[in-house]
Amino acid sequence: MMNRTRIQSGFTLLEVMITVVIIGIVAGMAVPRFGPVYDRLKMRTVVRDITSNFRVARSMAIADKDQFGLFFDDAAKTITLFRDEINPADYKFDGGDIVVSVDTIPSEFIWFATDCDNDVLAFRPNGSAGFNGGGNFWTLGLTENAVCVSSTNILASTGRVQTNSY
Repeated sequence: MMNRTRIQSGFTLLEVMITVVIIGIVAGMAVPRFGPVYDRLKMRTVVRDITSNFRVARSMAIADKDQFGLFFDDAAKTITLFRDEINPADYKFDGGDIVVSVDTIPSEFIWFATDCDNDVLAFRPNGSAGFNGGGNFWTLGLTENAVCVSSTNILASTGRVQTNSY
């Protein structure tokens, strides 16, 4: 009679269970660290959306050959994009101006402000910016896991938008 040795391949149930337990422990340690990362990413997304509003207003002014503005309402936490129809030289959001869109700032952003008079920043048909004041916009976002401070500066002569987040 011939003795044949069997070659075993594969994993035992015990080996698979130990691997699953180890992966579970490592995942359990990593999950709490994703909270702050998620909050920071969410805040950066909001800052990018705000910056996008500036760029959209400038693009619409150039494309439509008309003045468009952004009105910042800190009390309602909204940014209103409007066509500046009523007295464009004042850089003011008047009742007769045509509202294009209204964006609401998420509640995590506890403060935002601008140093422009009347809280309005406008873009002329040639792409340059018009405002009375400094042309700056700031936000402060705060969650349990993260803090986000951003500043946006608009260069009056070219309408260039530059944003910094911290």
